[in-house]
Amino acid sequence: MKYIALVLTLMIALTAPSLSVADETITLRRDITVEGEQITIGDLFTGAGDKAEQVIAPSPAPGKSTVFKAVSVARYVHMQGLEWRPATPIRRITVRRLGASIPQQVITDQLRAALEYELDLDMFEMNLATQNLNIQIAADQPQTVSIENLYINRDSGQFVAEILAPAHAENGQRVKLSGQFHAQMLVPVLKRFKSAGEEIRESDIDYKPERVSKVGHHVVTDAASLIGKSPRRSVRSGLPINISNLGDPVLVEKGKLVAVILEQGGMYLSVTGRTLEAGGEDDVIRVENVNSRMVIQAQVISPQEVRIITRQPQLASASDIKE
Repeated sequence: MKYIALVLTLMIALTAPSLSVADETITLRRDITVEGEQITIGDLFTGAGDKAEQVIAPSPAPGKSTVFKAVSVARYVHMQGLEWRPATPIRRITVRRLGASIPQQVITDQLRAALEYELDLDMFEMNLATQNLNIQIAADQPQTVSIENLYINRDSGQFVAEILAPAHAENGQRVKLSGQFHAQMLVPVLKRFKSAGEEIRESDIDYKPERVSKVGHHVVTDAASLIGKSPRRSVRSGLPINISNLGDPVLVEKGKLVAVILEQGGMYLSVTGRTLEAGGEDDVIRVENVNSRMVIQAQVISPQEVRIITRQPQLASASDIKE
């Protein structure tokens, strides 16, 4: 309804005996606002005297406005022995009821607590279908909510909740909210960027919640399995780590000169080689003989030495192997 009619009030006024009180001039207020549940003459006008508490109409909902026809208001106050002479022509009088918007955090905290109790989950992600909630209550009421009803579909993760504001109020505002939850678990991640071959230490490890549905068998979930290892490919901070991307820390860098040795039956052979790839302890890497340019397979045993695992006939062709 565009206008609130003062039918009941005006009918009472019209049927009441005529007032013998002389008219008193009153002045319309600017930016009329009310806090309570009723609108009085004093809310609209100054100078109403003992008529200021006279109720005109119910207040609109908190945060909302209502509009009166100026002519109806003028007739009503005249019947109350008051005279209103607006300085400029006025057709409508707008009255706004003050309201308070309940903080979003208050709503989500209560909803999360209710879900945690019902689901018996310590960690979960909660998403609401409506992100910018605007639940208005009277300015003088506490900014609280209670969860009156909660319906959960554990298979789909969908839920519907009925919010009452203020909390447990007999005539409070009821709002339905819907959303979805996702169970979570903590997975180990790195605090900073790690290049391939860098050793991972306990101090490098942090934890991040991830959806259980996204943590597959390929994701590292035990921090102990990271310590002492290194990524085969660089890893950014805060990301789950793939098990296949873990290896031993690099002991020998690519392009380094190392001693390539063969120990067999009391015989010790050595040749100088250049590593063609990086490798950690016990890793098998390709090494090039710097003299013959032969590429052989060798196992890393220290930062300066690798052990030949190439077949002996191939080794024999290396020209500068010395006993």
